Amino acid sequence: MLIGADQPDSVEDDLASAYDLQRLQSEPIELLQARAQVYGIADGRPEDAVVAVLASDPRVMLAQRNLLYHRQAGAAAGAARAAQYGLDKIGAEDAHALATGREVKVAVIDTAIDAQHADLKGTVAETFDAVGEGGSEPDSHGTAVAGIISARGLIMGVAPDAQLLSVCAFYADPERNQPVTSSFILIKSFDWAVKAGADVANLSFSGPRDPAVERAISAMAQQGLILIAAAGNGGPEAKAAYPAAYADVIAVSAHDRADKRYAHANRGAYIALAAPGVDVLVPTVGGTHAFMSGTSMAAAHVTGIVALILERAERLNHSRILAVLKKTAEDLGEPGPDEDFGAGRAHALAAVQEVLSSSEHAGEVQ
Repeated sequence: MLIGADQPDSVEDDLASAYDLQRLQSEPIELLQARAQVYGIADGRPEDAVVAVLASDPRVMLAQRNLLYHRQAGAAAGAARAAQYGLDKIGAEDAHALATGREVKVAVIDTAIDAQHADLKGTVAETFDAVGEGGSEPDSHGTAVAGIISARGLIMGVAPDAQLLSVCAFYADPERNQPVTSSFILIKSFDWAVKAGADVANLSFSGPRDPAVERAISAMAQQGLILIAAAGNGGPEAKAAYPAAYADVIAVSAHDRADKRYAHANRGAYIALAAPGVDVLVPTVGGTHAFMSGTSMAAAHVTGIVALILERAERLNHSRILAVLKKTAEDLGEPGPDEDFGAGRAHALAAVQEVLSSSEHAGEVQ
Protein backbone atom coordinates (compact mmCIF):
# COMPACT_ATOMS: atom_id res chain seq x y z
CA MET A 1 0.00 0.00 0.00
CA LEU A 2 1.15 3.56 -0.71
CA ILE A 3 0.48 6.51 1.58
CA GLY A 4 1.27 10.03 0.43
CA ALA A 5 4.39 11.55 1.98
CA ASP A 6 2.29 14.54 3.01
CA GLN A 7 0.16 12.38 5.34
CA PRO A 8 0.94 12.49 9.10
CA ASP A 9 3.35 9.85 10.42
CA SER A 10 0.53 8.41 12.53
CA VAL A 11 -1.59 7.36 9.54
CA GLU A 12 -0.08 3.87 9.24
CA ASP A 13 -0.90 3.08 12.88
CA ASP A 14 -4.33 4.67 12.57
CA LEU A 15 -5.15 2.50 9.55
CA ALA A 16 -3.89 -0.62 11.31
CA SER A 17 -6.14 0.11 14.27
CA ALA A 18 -9.18 1.08 12.18
CA TYR A 19 -9.06 -2.03 9.97
CA ASP A 20 -7.58 -4.55 12.44
CA LEU A 21 -4.30 -5.03 10.54
CA GLN A 22 -0.72 -5.83 11.54
CA ARG A 23 2.05 -3.50 10.42
CA LEU A 24 4.81 -5.62 8.87
CA GLN A 25 7.14 -3.43 6.80
CA SER A 26 7.38 0.26 5.95
CA GLU A 27 9.70 2.26 3.72
CA PRO A 28 9.80 5.87 2.46
CA ILE A 29 9.79 5.91 -1.36
CA GLU A 30 11.11 9.25 -2.56
CA LEU A 31 10.58 8.20 -6.18
CA LEU A 32 6.80 8.23 -5.63
CA GLN A 33 6.63 10.91 -2.92
CA ALA A 34 5.05 8.26 -0.73
CA ARG A 35 5.54 5.72 2.04
CA ALA A 36 5.13 2.03 1.21
CA GLN A 37 3.45 -0.02 3.94
CA VAL A 38 2.87 -3.77 4.11
CA TYR A 39 0.09 -4.97 6.42
CA GLY A 40 -0.80 -8.47 7.56
CA ILE A 41 -4.36 -9.78 7.99
CA ALA A 42 -4.39 -11.84 11.17
CA ASP A 43 -8.00 -13.00 11.16
CA GLY A 44 -8.13 -14.63 7.74
CA ARG A 45 -10.34 -12.08 5.98
CA PRO A 46 -10.09 -12.23 2.15
CA GLU A 47 -7.28 -10.02 0.88
CA ASP A 48 -9.39 -8.52 -1.89
CA ALA A 49 -12.05 -7.39 0.61
CA VAL A 50 -9.45 -5.66 2.80
CA VAL A 51 -7.83 -4.02 -0.23
CA ALA A 52 -11.21 -2.69 -1.38
CA VAL A 53 -11.90 -1.12 2.01
CA LEU A 54 -8.45 0.47 2.20
CA ALA A 55 -8.74 1.79 -1.36
CA SER A 56 -11.84 3.72 -0.36
CA ASP A 57 -10.06 5.45 2.54
CA PRO A 58 -9.05 9.02 1.50
CA ARG A 59 -5.80 8.73 3.46
CA VAL A 60 -4.58 5.96 1.16
CA MET A 61 -2.83 6.77 -2.14
CA LEU A 62 -2.94 3.19 -3.47
CA ALA A 63 -4.05 -0.10 -1.96
CA GLN A 64 -3.22 -3.51 -3.43
CA ARG A 65 -1.92 -6.98 -2.60
CA ASN A 66 1.85 -7.36 -2.22
CA LEU A 67 2.27 -9.29 -5.48
CA LEU A 68 5.01 -11.83 -6.17
CA TYR A 69 7.47 -12.00 -9.09
CA HIS A 70 9.66 -14.80 -10.43
CA ARG A 71 13.00 -14.88 -12.24
CA GLN A 72 12.91 -15.79 -15.93
CA ALA A 73 15.71 -18.30 -16.41
CA GLY A 74 16.24 -22.05 -16.28
CA ALA A 75 18.92 -24.66 -16.78
CA ALA A 76 20.18 -25.13 -20.31
CA ALA A 77 19.34 -28.36 -22.11
CA GLY A 78 22.11 -30.43 -23.66
CA ALA A 79 24.62 -27.62 -24.13
CA ALA A 80 27.96 -28.91 -25.45
CA ARG A 81 29.77 -25.94 -26.89
CA ALA A 82 32.36 -23.58 -25.42
CA ALA A 83 31.94 -20.38 -27.44
CA GLN A 84 29.70 -17.48 -26.47
CA TYR A 85 27.63 -17.40 -29.61
CA GLY A 86 25.56 -14.48 -28.31
CA LEU A 87 28.41 -12.00 -28.67
CA ASP A 88 28.83 -12.96 -32.32
CA LYS A 89 25.10 -12.80 -33.02
CA ILE A 90 24.82 -9.21 -31.78
CA GLY A 91 28.18 -7.96 -33.11
CA ALA A 92 29.44 -7.12 -29.62
CA GLU A 93 33.17 -7.50 -30.18
CA ASP A 94 33.14 -5.19 -33.19
CA ALA A 95 31.04 -2.73 -31.19
CA HIS A 96 33.74 -2.66 -28.49
CA ALA A 97 35.97 -0.72 -30.86
CA LEU A 98 33.41 2.10 -30.49
CA ALA A 99 32.09 1.69 -26.93
CA THR A 100 32.48 -0.55 -23.90
CA GLY A 101 29.91 0.97 -21.54
CA ARG A 102 32.44 3.18 -19.76
CA GLU A 103 30.93 5.27 -16.90
CA VAL A 104 27.42 3.94 -17.55
CA LYS A 105 25.64 2.74 -14.39
CA VAL A 106 23.54 -0.41 -14.82
CA ALA A 107 21.19 -1.46 -12.04
CA VAL A 108 20.79 -5.25 -11.91
CA ILE A 109 17.62 -5.77 -9.87
CA ASP A 110 17.82 -9.48 -9.21
CA THR A 111 19.37 -11.92 -6.76
CA ALA A 112 22.68 -10.80 -5.27
CA ILE A 113 25.71 -10.88 -7.58
CA ASP A 114 28.80 -12.91 -6.71
CA ALA A 115 31.15 -9.94 -7.01
CA GLN A 116 34.14 -12.15 -6.11
CA HIS A 117 33.76 -14.27 -9.22
CA ALA A 118 36.90 -13.93 -11.35
CA ASP A 119 34.80 -12.77 -14.32
CA LEU A 120 33.11 -10.03 -12.30
CA LYS A 121 35.82 -8.58 -10.07
CA GLY A 122 35.75 -4.80 -10.23
CA THR A 123 32.42 -4.62 -12.04
CA VAL A 124 30.12 -4.00 -9.05
CA ALA A 125 30.29 -0.35 -8.02
CA GLU A 126 27.56 -0.38 -5.34
CA THR A 127 25.25 -2.88 -3.68
CA PHE A 128 21.87 -2.64 -1.97
CA ASP A 129 20.00 -5.34 -0.08
CA ALA A 130 16.31 -4.52 -0.57
CA VAL A 131 15.28 -7.73 1.19
CA GLY A 132 17.24 -7.52 4.43
CA GLU A 133 17.35 -10.29 7.04
CA GLY A 134 20.11 -12.20 5.28
CA GLY A 135 18.44 -12.22 1.90
CA SER A 136 21.53 -10.99 0.08
CA GLU A 137 23.38 -14.29 -0.49
CA PRO A 138 24.75 -14.41 -4.06
CA ASP A 139 22.77 -16.54 -6.49
CA SER A 140 23.50 -17.83 -9.95
CA HIS A 141 20.66 -15.93 -11.63
CA GLY A 142 21.85 -12.45 -10.69
CA THR A 143 25.45 -13.48 -11.27
CA ALA A 144 24.61 -14.83 -14.74
CA VAL A 145 22.74 -11.67 -15.74
CA ALA A 146 25.61 -9.52 -14.46
CA GLY A 147 28.09 -11.61 -16.44
CA ILE A 148 26.24 -11.20 -19.72
CA ILE A 149 26.13 -7.45 -19.17
CA SER A 150 29.60 -6.70 -17.85
CA ALA A 151 31.92 -9.69 -17.31
CA ARG A 152 35.59 -9.27 -18.10
CA GLY A 153 37.22 -12.67 -17.71
CA LEU A 154 36.63 -16.07 -19.24
CA ILE A 155 33.18 -14.66 -20.01
CA MET A 156 33.17 -11.34 -21.84
CA GLY A 157 30.20 -9.08 -21.23
CA VAL A 158 28.41 -6.99 -23.82
CA ALA A 159 29.46 -3.82 -21.95
CA PRO A 160 32.58 -4.86 -20.00
CA ASP A 161 33.34 -1.38 -18.65
CA ALA A 162 29.84 -0.63 -17.35
CA GLN A 163 29.46 -0.05 -13.60
CA LEU A 164 27.01 -2.47 -12.01
CA LEU A 165 24.64 -1.47 -9.23
CA SER A 166 23.77 -4.78 -7.60
CA VAL A 167 20.29 -4.76 -6.04
CA CYS A 168 19.34 -7.89 -4.12
CA ALA A 169 15.57 -7.99 -4.52
CA PHE A 170 14.80 -11.73 -4.28
CA TYR A 171 14.51 -14.02 -1.27
CA ALA A 172 14.13 -17.75 -0.73
CA ASP A 173 10.51 -18.73 -0.14
CA PRO A 174 10.11 -22.15 1.54
CA GLU A 175 6.76 -22.65 -0.20
CA ARG A 176 8.29 -22.27 -3.68
CA ASN A 177 11.24 -23.88 -5.41
CA GLN A 178 12.83 -20.63 -6.53
CA PRO A 179 13.53 -17.16 -5.10
CA VAL A 180 10.75 -14.57 -5.38
CA THR A 181 10.30 -10.86 -4.85
CA SER A 182 7.31 -8.65 -4.12
CA SER A 183 5.74 -5.30 -4.95
CA PHE A 184 7.12 -3.76 -1.75
CA ILE A 185 10.68 -4.96 -2.33
CA LEU A 186 10.67 -3.89 -5.97
CA ILE A 187 9.51 -0.37 -5.14
CA LYS A 188 12.33 -0.07 -2.59
CA SER A 189 14.76 -1.35 -5.22
CA PHE A 190 13.61 1.12 -7.86
CA ASP A 191 13.82 4.03 -5.43
CA TRP A 192 17.41 3.12 -4.50
CA ALA A 193 18.44 2.68 -8.14
CA VAL A 194 17.26 6.20 -8.96
CA LYS A 195 19.11 7.66 -5.98
CA ALA A 196 22.26 5.74 -6.96
CA GLY A 197 22.24 7.37 -10.39
CA ALA A 198 21.40 4.35 -12.55
CA ASP A 199 21.26 5.02 -16.29
CA VAL A 200 19.69 1.71 -17.26
CA ALA A 201 18.04 -1.08 -15.26
CA ASN A 202 17.83 -4.79 -16.06
CA LEU A 203 14.58 -6.40 -14.89
CA SER A 204 14.93 -10.12 -15.59
CA PHE A 205 11.78 -11.22 -13.77
CA SER A 206 8.04 -11.28 -14.35
CA GLY A 207 4.73 -11.21 -12.54
CA PRO A 208 1.18 -9.87 -12.83
CA ARG A 209 0.13 -6.33 -13.65
CA ASP A 210 0.83 -4.30 -10.52
CA PRO A 211 -0.44 -0.72 -10.05
CA ALA A 212 2.24 0.24 -7.51
CA VAL A 213 5.10 -1.15 -9.59
CA GLU A 214 3.64 0.38 -12.74
CA ARG A 215 3.56 3.76 -11.05
CA ALA A 216 7.20 3.39 -9.99
CA ILE A 217 8.20 2.25 -13.50
CA SER A 218 6.60 5.37 -14.96
CA ALA A 219 8.37 7.58 -12.43
CA MET A 220 11.74 6.02 -13.25
CA ALA A 221 11.19 6.50 -16.97
CA GLN A 222 10.28 10.14 -16.42
CA GLN A 223 13.63 10.58 -14.67
CA GLY A 224 15.46 9.17 -17.68
CA LEU A 225 16.15 5.56 -16.74
CA ILE A 226 16.08 3.07 -19.61
CA LEU A 227 14.28 -0.08 -18.48
CA ILE A 228 14.89 -3.49 -20.05
CA ALA A 229 12.84 -6.54 -19.02
CA ALA A 230 12.51 -10.23 -19.79
CA ALA A 231 9.43 -10.96 -21.92
CA GLY A 232 8.58 -14.00 -19.80
CA ASN A 233 9.04 -17.77 -19.90
CA GLY A 234 5.38 -18.74 -19.70
CA GLY A 235 5.21 -20.21 -23.19
CA PRO A 236 3.54 -19.05 -26.41
CA GLU A 237 0.03 -19.17 -24.92
CA ALA A 238 0.85 -17.21 -21.76
CA LYS A 239 -0.60 -13.81 -21.00
CA ALA A 240 1.57 -10.70 -21.19
CA ALA A 241 4.26 -10.63 -18.49
CA TYR A 242 5.04 -7.57 -16.38
CA PRO A 243 7.04 -5.38 -16.05
CA ALA A 244 7.99 -6.17 -19.67
CA ALA A 245 4.53 -5.26 -21.00
CA TYR A 246 4.45 -1.75 -19.51
CA ALA A 247 4.75 1.05 -22.07
CA ASP A 248 7.90 2.48 -20.48
CA VAL A 249 9.80 -0.83 -20.65
CA ILE A 250 11.67 -2.51 -23.52
CA ALA A 251 10.53 -6.16 -23.58
CA VAL A 252 13.02 -8.75 -24.84
CA SER A 253 12.34 -12.31 -25.98
CA ALA A 254 14.92 -15.05 -26.51
CA HIS A 255 16.20 -17.05 -29.47
CA ASP A 256 18.67 -19.90 -29.78
CA ARG A 257 21.85 -20.37 -31.79
CA ALA A 258 19.78 -21.28 -34.86
CA ASP A 259 17.72 -18.06 -34.50
CA LYS A 260 14.61 -19.99 -33.42
CA ARG A 261 12.36 -18.65 -30.68
CA TYR A 262 13.04 -20.05 -27.21
CA ALA A 263 10.36 -22.71 -26.74
CA HIS A 264 9.23 -21.32 -23.38
CA ALA A 265 9.22 -17.64 -24.36
CA ASN A 266 6.03 -15.59 -24.23
CA ARG A 267 4.59 -14.18 -27.43
CA GLY A 268 2.79 -10.88 -27.86
CA ALA A 269 2.59 -7.44 -29.40
CA TYR A 270 4.42 -6.00 -26.37
CA ILE A 271 7.68 -7.73 -27.34
CA ALA A 272 10.06 -5.13 -28.77
CA LEU A 273 13.16 -7.18 -29.59
CA ALA A 274 14.87 -10.53 -29.30
CA ALA A 275 18.38 -11.53 -28.26
CA PRO A 276 20.38 -14.71 -27.59
CA GLY A 277 18.92 -16.53 -24.61
CA VAL A 278 19.23 -20.29 -25.06
CA ASP A 279 22.24 -22.27 -23.75
CA VAL A 280 24.17 -19.12 -22.90
CA LEU A 281 27.51 -19.60 -21.14
CA VAL A 282 27.46 -17.53 -17.94
CA PRO A 283 29.35 -17.11 -14.65
CA THR A 284 27.69 -18.75 -11.64
CA VAL A 285 28.28 -18.55 -7.88
CA GLY A 286 31.47 -19.89 -6.41
CA GLY A 287 33.70 -19.07 -9.35
CA THR A 288 32.00 -21.59 -11.64
CA HIS A 289 30.32 -21.42 -15.06
CA ALA A 290 27.20 -22.97 -16.56
CA PHE A 291 24.84 -22.77 -19.50
CA MET A 292 21.52 -21.06 -18.80
CA SER A 293 18.44 -20.32 -20.87
CA GLY A 294 15.56 -17.87 -20.67
CA THR A 295 14.34 -14.44 -21.57
CA SER A 296 16.35 -13.21 -18.55
CA MET A 297 19.52 -13.96 -20.48
CA ALA A 298 18.18 -12.23 -23.59
CA ALA A 299 17.22 -9.10 -21.65
CA ALA A 300 20.75 -8.89 -20.25
CA HIS A 301 22.21 -8.81 -23.78
CA VAL A 302 20.01 -5.83 -24.67
CA THR A 303 20.83 -4.08 -21.40
CA GLY A 304 24.49 -4.35 -22.36
CA ILE A 305 23.78 -2.89 -25.79
CA VAL A 306 21.95 0.05 -24.22
CA ALA A 307 24.99 0.67 -21.99
CA LEU A 308 27.15 0.88 -25.12
CA ILE A 309 24.75 3.37 -26.68
CA LEU A 310 24.61 5.52 -23.55
CA GLU A 311 28.39 5.78 -23.36
CA ARG A 312 28.35 7.60 -26.70
CA ALA A 313 25.01 9.40 -26.39
CA GLU A 314 24.10 9.83 -22.74
CA ARG A 315 21.16 12.15 -23.35
CA LEU A 316 19.08 9.66 -25.31
CA ASN A 317 15.65 8.91 -23.82
CA HIS A 318 13.53 5.76 -23.91
CA SER A 319 11.76 6.58 -27.15
CA ARG A 320 14.94 7.37 -29.06
CA ILE A 321 16.83 4.32 -27.77
CA LEU A 322 13.91 2.05 -28.60
CA ALA A 323 13.74 3.54 -32.09
CA VAL A 324 17.48 2.97 -32.61
CA LEU A 325 17.28 -0.62 -31.36
CA LYS A 326 14.33 -1.41 -33.62
CA LYS A 327 15.78 0.32 -36.68
CA THR A 328 19.06 -1.58 -36.41
CA ALA A 329 17.61 -4.98 -35.41
CA GLU A 330 18.11 -7.99 -37.66
CA ASP A 331 14.76 -9.38 -38.75
CA LEU A 332 13.98 -12.91 -37.54
CA GLY A 333 11.04 -15.20 -38.23
CA GLU A 334 8.32 -13.89 -40.50
CA PRO A 335 9.29 -10.77 -42.49
CA GLY A 336 8.72 -7.59 -40.50
CA PRO A 337 7.78 -7.12 -36.83
CA ASP A 338 6.03 -10.08 -35.23
CA GLU A 339 4.91 -11.36 -31.84
CA ASP A 340 7.79 -13.83 -31.52
CA PHE A 341 10.80 -11.55 -32.07
CA GLY A 342 9.41 -8.01 -32.15
CA ALA A 343 11.53 -5.96 -34.55
CA GLY A 344 14.17 -8.72 -34.58
CA ARG A 345 17.51 -9.42 -32.91
CA ALA A 346 19.12 -6.40 -31.28
CA HIS A 347 22.52 -5.64 -32.81
CA ALA A 348 25.19 -3.86 -30.77
CA LEU A 349 27.46 -2.67 -33.57
CA ALA A 350 24.64 -1.42 -35.78
CA ALA A 351 22.97 0.39 -32.88
CA VAL A 352 26.14 2.22 -31.81
CA GLN A 353 26.94 3.11 -35.41
CA GLU A 354 23.44 4.48 -35.85
CA VAL A 355 23.82 6.72 -32.82
CA LEU A 356 27.25 7.95 -33.89
CA SER A 357 26.05 8.75 -37.41
CA SER A 358 23.02 10.68 -36.16
CA SER A 359 23.36 14.42 -36.70
CA GLU A 360 21.67 15.16 -33.37
CA HIS A 361 24.62 13.61 -31.55
CA ALA A 362 27.47 14.46 -33.88
CA GLY A 363 28.77 17.05 -31.42
CA GLU A 364 29.03 14.45 -28.64
CA VAL A 365 31.44 12.17 -30.46
CA GLN A 366 35.06 12.69 -29.42
